Amino acid sequence: MLTENDYAQWLFNTPGLGSKGVYTLLDKGYSCEDIFKCPDKELRTLLTAKKADALIRHRQNWNFELERIKLEEKKVRFVSALDTDFPKKLKNIPDPPFGLYVRGKLPDENRPSVAIIGARMCSDYGRYMAREFGRNLSLAGVQIISGMARGIDGISQKAAIDAGGSSYGILGCGVNICYPDENRDVFDVICNEGGLISEYYPDMLPMSGLFPQRNRIISGLSDIVLVVEARQKSGTQITVDQALEQGKEVLAIPGRTTDRLSDGCNFLISQGAGIALNTQDVLDRLWGHHETSTSDQHEEEEILDPLEKEPEKTLEEEITDIIDIIPVSTSQIMEKLHQKEIDISIPMLMSNLMELTFKGVIIQDGVYYRKRYLPDAS
Repeated sequence: MLTENDYAQWLFNTPGLGSKGVYTLLDKGYSCEDIFKCPDKELRTLLTAKKADALIRHRQNWNFELERIKLEEKKVRFVSALDTDFPKKLKNIPDPPFGLYVRGKLPDENRPSVAIIGARMCSDYGRYMAREFGRNLSLAGVQIISGMARGIDGISQKAAIDAGGSSYGILGCGVNICYPDENRDVFDVICNEGGLISEYYPDMLPMSGLFPQRNRIISGLSDIVLVVEARQKSGTQITVDQALEQGKEVLAIPGRTTDRLSDGCNFLISQGAGIALNTQDVLDRLWGHHETSTSDQHEEEEILDPLEKEPEKTLEEEITDIIDIIPVSTSQIMEKLHQKEIDISIPMLMSNLMELTFKGVIIQDGVYYRKRYLPDAS
């Protein structure tokens, strides 16, 4: 039995239509199935003659069963914007994709994500910083998003995977194509705890024109974009521009003013980008984003029940209120407790953290703590 997602895949692959064309048709009140079954004459009133002819030919040549078999053989699935699994972060960006081909998993939207991007021909300094941030952010429970390109992208993603974390490669080719081949070690294992994502049909070979388009998905899936090393005029700037257009925060790692590979990062900082000297700088920004996103919810709850007095909380409850899915350090927890006028010693805090970890309420990642995410059983 065919589903709306099957029809969505057919429509998404219509030559010359693209995501914008699909959204335009759906905005007219049609479903993907409606469009597939739409009479030729009616289609010609909805599209230009060229696009209508292309859609009609495409409809005649499309084999739903064969397409399902192809994807199953390649261990790929198609997720359309109509699917509940489609990333919410991508729905409201400028020029949102209508469909994604996925091998492995999609990013967990209940966990923070950072895009790590930079130069393909990077320096030893860039390689070192990419490994450090990829590894340490991963240990703190952050998902790493990147383009799996040569250089900074692949290095940071390999470091995240080696640390036991999750990484997601956004490709400018089919998700079953490893490009460049030097990232084969990443390509072969990334789907174990992460995934490969592309707008392009499996077997699509890499072409230079496809990579700038995929960059909006890299920034779109991320909470923060971190630039490790880049020349002032480079492909990295495309991702930065798209991140800013999407309202995402951009951080950059500074470098020597005499180093041309640091020109891009130093320029971004001079233009107001945040400075990332270490992993904690990124985690602090992630924590700030999370506080901002939840503050409106807390205010609404107070307005709904203004006379209801909250019961007194235990120390463990106060601590678990502070620890969320964004990793936090012991010093941050102490600071939050002091803001609540709760006096506690370091030994007492560590004892409570150990107890909460033992109970499975929180998870310790190195020197950071985060709340254990329990997926909805439904």
